[in-house]
Amino acid sequence: MLVSVPQQAEFSFKESIHAQRQKIWRLQNFLLAVVALLILCLTNSVIICILLELLLFLLAIHTRRSLAKGVCIENLMVRNKRVTVTIDGSHYALSSYHLDYMSRWLATVRLTTTAGTSYCLVVFPSLMGTGKYCQLMALLKAARPDVPSQIR
Repeated sequence: MLVSVPQQAEFSFKESIHAQRQKIWRLQNFLLAVVALLILCLTNSVIICILLELLLFLLAIHTRRSLAKGVCIENLMVRNKRVTVTIDGSHYALSSYHLDYMSRWLATVRLTTTAGTSYCLVVFPSLMGTGKYCQLMALLKAARPDVPSQIR
C-alpha cells in the first residue's frame, strides 16, 4: 500500500496537553506498581526491600517534578521541506526529527531544533484522532526508519 506524505500538515497538541500528562502519569503509576510488586516478591531481606522501595519512590517523585516542569509542545507544522514547532508559545525551526517508539496506542517522537536542543513528544492516538495520528506516523516514517529525518 502506497501512502502519500503530505507536503503541508499541521499537528496541534495544545488542547490535549493536560490529557497527555494525565495519561503519562497513569502509565507511570502502573509501571511503578509493577516494579514495586516485583521488588516486594523477589527480595528476601526486609531492609533491602525497604531501601529499594524508597529509591523507587524518590525516582517517582523526581520524574513527576520533571514532567510537571517540562515544556509544552503545542504545534508541529510541516510546510514543504520546512518543519517548525511551537514550544511554550515560541516558534523554533527543526534540524531533525525521528520516531523513537511507536505502537497502536502510543508514540514517542524526538525533535531537535536548529539550536541543538532536543525534545521528546509523546503522542496518543486517542487524544489526537486516528486520522491525524496515521498522517503523523506516515510523515515520520517517510524517511528511512533507522536514520533521523534531516531537514534541508
